[in-house]
Amino acid sequence: MKQRGRLRFFGHPVHPVVTHFPMALLPVSLLGDLLGVWTDASFWWSFSFYNLAIGLVMSIPALITGMIDFLAIPQEGTADRVAMRHMTVIIIAITMFMGSFFIRFGVEILSGWRLISSVSLSLLGLIFLLIGGWFGGQLVYRHAIGSESIFDKSESEKF
Repeated sequence: MKQRGRLRFFGHPVHPVVTHFPMALLPVSLLGDLLGVWTDASFWWSFSFYNLAIGLVMSIPALITGMIDFLAIPQEGTADRVAMRHMTVIIIAITMFMGSFFIRFGVEILSGWRLISSVSLSLLGLIFLLIGGWFGGQLVYRHAIGSESIFDKSESEKF
């Protein structure tokens, strides 16, 4: 069962590769927030802000490649429903992180309502990111989305 329309680079799916950047940088921004609260050092707030900014920028290629792969999933069966959940939850997570980014934009050290709201949004974003990542794992490991069966390859490609 070969899927058409999957975005590949040298035979490898692109979406799983580009998702590692936002999946790493966005949670690390929350770690920077927590260290900023604990130490009250401006370094950690800057660290957190730039991890958040780069993670959001890197989420754009992840969202684009994910949408391309989503459109290639057969519309019947459970894989389509899992993919829709994955996409919805990840978009909610990115929206939470974007809210946190805009609240802290232009402020060197967070305090008051900005501190509470931005850290809360980042925490909620992390929760949704983990859930969305789990759905993505279900697509790959349970439904084999993005992988090819060895039976789909010609004899010369098997080795």
